[in-house]
Amino acid sequence: MNTKLTLRLDKSVIDQIKIYALKHQLTLSAMTENFYKTIINNETKYPEEAASPIAQKYRGIIKNTNISYDTLKYDYLKEKHLK
Repeated sequence: MNTKLTLRLDKSVIDQIKIYALKHQLTLSAMTENFYKTIINNETKYPEEAASPIAQKYRGIIKNTNISYDTLKYDYLKEKHLK
């Protein structure tokens, strides 16, 4: 059963959401429903860390590699500051 929901958002955010919806051929209702479903599903799968949709999309992308975050960060900073 569908029920009406009223949201109050900043106008600039609404404008950006509408543009995104048009580009992806989605309705605002569908986007909102999917967003909340994602939050609920993530809390049940990963209760300690409710991941955003973007984080969920890339979760596990570099699993099973021997690269550490600290090494990547060190290499990046070294390259950036020691040119």
